[in-house]
Amino acid sequence: MADMRSAELSLRPGREGFHPADRALLDADEVERVAIHHINQLDDGTIVFLYQLHGDLERAREIMDGHKDVLSHSISGDGQDLVAYIHFRPNETVDTLFRLPQEYSLVVDTPIECLADGGIRVRSLGDQETITKSIGLIPENIDVELESMGEYHPDDRQLFSMLTDRQREILVTAIDAGYYDVPRGATYEDIAAEMDLAPVTVGEHLRKIESRVLKEIVPG
Repeated sequence: MADMRSAELSLRPGREGFHPADRALLDADEVERVAIHHINQLDDGTIVFLYQLHGDLERAREIMDGHKDVLSHSISGDGQDLVAYIHFRPNETVDTLFRLPQEYSLVVDTPIECLADGGIRVRSLGDQETITKSIGLIPENIDVELESMGEYHPDDRQLFSMLTDRQREILVTAIDAGYYDVPRGATYEDIAAEMDLAPVTVGEHLRKIESRVLKEIVPG
């Protein structure tokens, strides 16, 4: 039996987006795509996404109301951290992408990270030959980059992908500045000056980051 491999891919569909509703979320200044935590295709060919979003709840609902291909949706939130159940009719691009794992016995590891440029970063699990073959069948309108290929480690939790783009940017800046060094090499003010933000904003983001990560790694 071939060894299980893990391939991390970035998929970028260009200006048209993967799907009109997904593109609308990307274009909205008030809402940010963070991750897709679950995908399911129903017997009638329609698809359900469970999105993690960040931003304005009412604006997210308004966007989903405005698309005829969205059959139903339910969006709730705690502050600006939103969870969105979206049931929609897939276009050809989404339908083809979804069928590849089914046809080639691949496992898509979730969450799928949503990128700021409209793409996604996805980890696919399978043997190397199957992964390579399936990559070649991705629709031509999607730009594909194989970012890494290696052994599969089931305990590798992609905590970084759970953060928003802004949180990731602040966290990387804080680490580079030495905020988490011992002894601490930077302050909120140092990070804020680097990013042209208010120190209180940096502090709020770092506390949210730390809370989210700690809740994931500490057994409930």
